[in-house]
Amino acid sequence: MVEKCAFCYQRIDRGLALGMTPGVDPDATPACVVACPVGARFFGNLNDPQSNVSKLLKARTSYRLRADMGTGPRVYYLPATEESV
Repeated sequence: MVEKCAFCYQRIDRGLALGMTPGVDPDATPACVVACPVGARFFGNLNDPQSNVSKLLKARTSYRLRADMGTGPRVYYLPATEESV
């Protein structure tokens, strides 16, 4: 069965209840981000200008899929850089 990714909301909710920070504390961060062997996934609070994801989006070019459809996607893609290839 195929399911849509829910960003492991149960990990995030549990972590927040325990005072953890999603995107910083592994137990409060989606499993795919924690398990990615090459560090290609990032997660955090876009409303916090000091979060890692906010800093990455400010420093790098990014794009969102089908933003033109008005759905307000919250997943951003960062194209590969020469350093990352």
